[in-house]
Amino acid sequence: MNEAVPSVVAIDIGTHKVSVLIGKVHAPDNIQVIGMATARNRGMNKGKIVSLDKVITAIKNAVQEAEDMAECRVHSAWISIPSAELKSFYASGRTPIENSEHTITTSEVVRALELAKASHLTSDHYLVSAVPLGFELDDSAEWVQNPIRMSAHSMIGHYQLMMLPISTMQNLDRALKGANIGVEKMVVSCLATAEASLLKDEKEYGACLVDIGAGTTNIAVYLDGRLALTHTLQRGGEHVTRDIAAVLQTTTEEAERIKLLYGCVDLKVVKPDHMIQFQGIEGPQTISRIELAEIIIARYEEILTQVHHELQRNGAIHGLYHGVVLTGDASQIEGMVNLARQMLGVSAHLGNPPVQVYAEEQNQAALRRSQYATAAGLLMFSQSDTQDTIVESTDPGKLSVFKRVGRAWSALNNQLKSIF
Repeated sequence: MNEAVPSVVAIDIGTHKVSVLIGKVHAPDNIQVIGMATARNRGMNKGKIVSLDKVITAIKNAVQEAEDMAECRVHSAWISIPSAELKSFYASGRTPIENSEHTITTSEVVRALELAKASHLTSDHYLVSAVPLGFELDDSAEWVQNPIRMSAHSMIGHYQLMMLPISTMQNLDRALKGANIGVEKMVVSCLATAEASLLKDEKEYGACLVDIGAGTTNIAVYLDGRLALTHTLQRGGEHVTRDIAAVLQTTTEEAERIKLLYGCVDLKVVKPDHMIQFQGIEGPQTISRIELAEIIIARYEEILTQVHHELQRNGAIHGLYHGVVLTGDASQIEGMVNLARQMLGVSAHLGNPPVQVYAEEQNQAALRRSQYATAAGLLMFSQSDTQDTIVESTDPGKLSVFKRVGRAWSALNNQLKSIF
């Protein structure tokens, strides 16, 4: 690698795979991938580490292959944090403005955040992100986006907190140390995926990223350029595979094979006479593609029903002017876009490949696959000044935080941003 050109490494640790990208940074919006690889991860289940040694092996294998391609050695990287156990909380902190002029300073803003965090932090969870939603001055119904230098007798800071179990972070740290990888920064996986998959206009005017991975489905709603809602469902592509294996009485390996080759969630495109041969537990078997599709559709409808419920519960469904953007390996199945449109009642399309991250022509097609979306987002994240995460409120008695976010964060104040 030409050391005169800054480089950055991204490692995405997923349920079924570890993906690695090594990029040369020519400019913040011009990152050339010179090394890339994926390795099978057999040490995780539903986004959780169940075998530390197997995760370490997967990281080492992917890193080594990417190193060989780039002709360099990796010592540290940007890491995606699996979000299967992510917890999101709405929190607020009230503080009096005690100086003689009752003028709000950075000290009051920081104090409000500390009070909000104190009400939710537990000894067994790690605070990944704390994001200001808005500030309420003297119990006013309208929130302001930047209270500094404004006058009030009291101020309530409204925030959203994102937390993960300390054990999860410790296990991830041990896996990286075991693979001899230092950490530049950790980013929640759904943030990195959104960075790569959503256009600026989609973030500005309202869009929901639905990332269907192997073990989980992550929801990320953007409004006014900021993340307004995150949620993780404990369902993903591996559940579809298990359904097929159970119904057809075959192995998970064979179920995965026929799912990838013949899977579809749109009966309109399936020919009635299309038959599929597969190896059952008791020997060779035959099934129509329509029957296979019906097995698969049942699980995808369950996933999308849960997505729709979460969007409705938070009022987010009404702000999706750019609809739903689908990403993740399990969203690539034939007919998925049409099914999402039907189930969610909004427009839908597959994720946009990031133009800022590219590779030489012979590797460009591979880089555009969904398996590299999160890692590509990490590369972009490393060069951007991206805002922290905003997540949903759990207080139904007040005006929804989703609506408040639209009011309070229509613009971003640089001074307030620097505090957090």
